[in-house]
Amino acid sequence: MRGRRVRGQKGELYGSSSANQRPALPMVVAGPPADGGVAATGRASRRWRRRSRSASERNMGWGNIYKRRMKVFTVALIIYLDYKALQKRERWIKKAKRAALWEIVHERNARRLLNLIIELEGLWVKLGQHLSTRADVLPQAYICLLKQLQDSMPSRPLEEVRHTIETELGQSMDDLFSDFDETPLATASIAQVHRAILRDGQEVVVKVQHEGIKAVILEDLKNAKAIVDWIAWADPQYDFSPLIDEWCKEVPKELDFNREAVNTKTVSKNLGCKSPSSSSVHRVNVLIPEVIQSTEKLLILEFMDGVRLNDNESLEKLGIDKQRIVEEITRAYAHQIYVDGFFNGDPHPGNFLVSREPPHHPVLLDFGLTKSISSSTKQALAKMFLACAEGDHVALLSAFAEIGLRLRVDMPDQAMEITNIFFRNSTLADDYLENLKALAKDRNERMKAIQEKMKLGKKKSTFVNPVDAFPGDAVIFIRVLNLLRGLSAILNVRIVYLDILRPFAEAALLGNQMLNVTPEKWVYEKPVLSRVEAKLRQLLLEIGQNKILGIQVSKSVYNLTRPYSGFAV
Repeated sequence: MRGRRVRGQKGELYGSSSANQRPALPMVVAGPPADGGVAATGRASRRWRRRSRSASERNMGWGNIYKRRMKVFTVALIIYLDYKALQKRERWIKKAKRAALWEIVHERNARRLLNLIIELEGLWVKLGQHLSTRADVLPQAYICLLKQLQDSMPSRPLEEVRHTIETELGQSMDDLFSDFDETPLATASIAQVHRAILRDGQEVVVKVQHEGIKAVILEDLKNAKAIVDWIAWADPQYDFSPLIDEWCKEVPKELDFNREAVNTKTVSKNLGCKSPSSSSVHRVNVLIPEVIQSTEKLLILEFMDGVRLNDNESLEKLGIDKQRIVEEITRAYAHQIYVDGFFNGDPHPGNFLVSREPPHHPVLLDFGLTKSISSSTKQALAKMFLACAEGDHVALLSAFAEIGLRLRVDMPDQAMEITNIFFRNSTLADDYLENLKALAKDRNERMKAIQEKMKLGKKKSTFVNPVDAFPGDAVIFIRVLNLLRGLSAILNVRIVYLDILRPFAEAALLGNQMLNVTPEKWVYEKPVLSRVEAKLRQLLLEIGQNKILGIQVSKSVYNLTRPYSGFAV
């Protein structure tokens, strides 16, 4: 093998960028602030080299499992106490100095979190990547430090990479590649990516899974589950069990690169990336790399020349319209969710490029975490969005029932307010503090209303979670919305989601009529809640689906002794 550094620089995950775009990570996490930054030291560099050792060298026995867990709890407790201490001190500090003190605390704790994530790697990197996109709700110190996790984790040794490639493909590196860049373009939680040239001259990127990462990820999921369970026990209103349960189900799928290859091809076909002449009303202008070859731990893709989405300097130099790019990415995800029912659940900034050549299309990357939803769920999500857009409380509650989302309290107004938060316009990064205050105010008002509705005391109401059931499909859907909102905040553009998503949601509800597809069933098998409903179902079955266009059901109660129910066809 003849190893060299292609173009002599680090590039992008599936493309390239300026050499000075991304500083080495030691410059971010080591040492005290100097001249407004963080200085690199020899000791920090050595620490980074130690951290880049192969995961297969780590002992994943019970002792190390609990060490990892204790480290997470310890750092979380330190960060919590640091903020609480400043809150207590704040009342004796002059107002003019408070903002500066908060910035210092934010930077100190962001560095603590980053160092912990870098040390533990695995699943915690994904958590850091998610947080790094939430410029709309997190202080800038966290965004600046955690965004390095999007593609700049310590790389694994070339010997490990060579061993994985040759084992997976059964050929030597010299036989496979005429050139292979020893320096990875990017390193993430599960794999790292190298640029290479195949023997036939095609430029490609090679995604190589880290050795031993499967054991690390699975153990981290157990640790994360334990932490979430503890939080839910201590404070039930912060019960994130549905989120972690969905992660436990979906994240292991990312470890199979054959699955990712199939996902990549499917999304590319659905979005018409290989058929630019398509005249579909809902066509989106995005690019996706072509899959060349895959195994369980190796993925070879077409090389695409582009710049990182959060590289503002390069975007401005190329004259790229950031508003248009983010809107097109949002349209691509609306198409995946509402039209295809098959979407990428991990749209963080590291998974996007913008092509260097005009007209500068977004490039979508990394389809390891891809979610498939049924036609009925797709339509229920569309109904939820349109009900929110129209302020239709009845349709919203109906959509909740179809999705499987159940509330403990019958409060349509509260349900509408919560749903409006999901689809609200994105906010600029500079407005994160005002956004946090507004969200906190809304939450306090909702909890007060729930307290009054359930006739609970103030103290007891804090231990009530108003959500009784939260389905996994909705978890990934809301995660995607949050990541897209964070993406727009990072690029400092404002997106009106109601305008962009509406055509695709309407297409989902009109799909059966447009495609002349009949429903699988006329009446779905669900629990019968009353004798009226049982009779109505029987009538519908007798009428048959070819003799009925629609049905309206009304139920009213005049008094406790004379109930009245009726329906009209």
